[in-house]
Amino acid sequence: MDAATQRAMAGFGAAAPDGPAGLAVRGYLAEQSRAFLTHSALPVQQAAATRLRAACRRVSSALAACRELVDPLWAADLGAELEATARVLAAERDAEAVRPRLLAPLDRWIAEGRYPDGGAARTRTLLTRMLDRERSAAHGAATAALVGPGFHALADRMATLARDVPLTPTAEHPCADVLPQIADAAYDDYRQLTADLPEPLAAEDDPDGDAQWLAAVAVAETALHVTELCRPAGTVVCGHDPAELIARLTLVNTALGEQRDAVLAADCVHRAADTPRIAATTGYVLGRLHEEQRLTVLRARSAAPLAE
Repeated sequence: MDAATQRAMAGFGAAAPDGPAGLAVRGYLAEQSRAFLTHSALPVQQAAATRLRAACRRVSSALAACRELVDPLWAADLGAELEATARVLAAERDAEAVRPRLLAPLDRWIAEGRYPDGGAARTRTLLTRMLDRERSAAHGAATAALVGPGFHALADRMATLARDVPLTPTAEHPCADVLPQIADAAYDDYRQLTADLPEPLAAEDDPDGDAQWLAAVAVAETALHVTELCRPAGTVVCGHDPAELIARLTLVNTALGEQRDAVLAADCVHRAADTPRIAATTGYVLGRLHEEQRLTVLRARSAAPLAE
């Protein structure tokens, strides 16, 4: 990391309510660019890809939220590249997240001899093949994206992100005058969306229930990221202390992530059930797996400490 980026990183911690808002923005972007560059330099493995995706999401969230502080065309262009990269990386993460949710209960049922006619074993074979194919395809796409010229060009942009952020005149205004409005807007979006969510039990019978709850994942992530950006400046977000709000939004994101992964697992089971000529016992075990994942969805949604 060059000296300019290091100075920006130091400035992030030094952001104060009476200091320029651009300092907090530059510092947050520098922090995330360091995470991006660190994990993009590692071999293409799931742990590094997950952290790389998180850095992409944090930068794109910050750029979208701070559109009055940075050049909008520049921010939109970089944000679109980062979101595209995050989506490619998310596919492999999703494939990995589904595997233990489905195979672990099958292994338990096999060990217990719950389905002595072989239904659990055949179901495990069917799902393992499907999961292997999907993970292989997602890993291939992620690897191709991370070694391609487009990603290298993106990495070059991220390497100079801290010092190359084109700020607007508004970024010179004090943090206390600017950042609360930005954080409040992101939190209001989250609060409005979660207020309109169907009740967890009702969502099970609503054809659009999953789509509405899954849409909350990105909005909750954005609210968390923008609150993180504003925290060093000591701003209050919708009447909440930023540290306390970050802690609660982290719990919300954990619960919403759990329900998302359980939805993905249930969908995988549903696809497996469409396999031609599967045995009746295999279909029964798939039904049990599907029911188990839908119960996990319900529990996660019910446990999420949503907006106040």
